[in-house]
Amino acid sequence: MNMKIILILPILELILFILFGDLLGFFPVISLIIISGLIGFYFLRSGMNPKNIAENPKEWIFTKFAGILLLIPGFATDCFGVFLLVKSLRYLIWDYVPEKTKNYFYDDEIKSKDKDIIEVDYKDLDDK
Repeated sequence: MNMKIILILPILELILFILFGDLLGFFPVISLIIISGLIGFYFLRSGMNPKNIAENPKEWIFTKFAGILLLIPGFATDCFGVFLLVKSLRYLIWDYVPEKTKNYFYDDEIKSKDKDIIEVDYKDLDDK
């Protein structure tokens, strides 16, 4: 199944380039591709502080993956990238992610059971 998608995606992108080029014209299509690439680059470069990433890793994963899809030139990948940026639509995709991947990236129950909590006291050695 995955191999079929990889083979069909370039053909779909070419068809959409031709259709949108015929509908909108050459320069608007090129402008849209460049703008979507810049937006994708922005989402890849935008950083979240580590505390936000630790609290909501799915947000970070979806944002970075959407940035990658927006950076790839093409209308199908751009539509899918925008789809990932809409928070209410992300959970439709999350249902199709394999359980092994979900457990690796985001499963608080498994991660918390495997780790021991160590309490430490902080002392600044520079202060006297």
